[in-house]
Amino acid sequence: MLSATFLGLPDEAGPYALVIGLGFVVGIYAHAAKMPRLLAVAIFVVVVASMVAILVSFSYDGSAPRVKP
Repeated sequence: MLSATFLGLPDEAGPYALVIGLGFVVGIYAHAAKMPRLLAVAIFVVVVASMVAILVSFSYDGSAPRVKP
């Protein structure tokens, strides 16, 4: 399995959340405009971004994040 450090993917959740959110917005638009191919692409983007975020979280080797009390 390829590690996230080998791929050069960021450890922060922000970029993945942005791509997932964009996929949902495009999916809503595609559904409202009755564009099934664009809807399929949006679903694919959401699924792939979610899977990559999970891969990155499993391959994270850094310290645990600090939580404010």
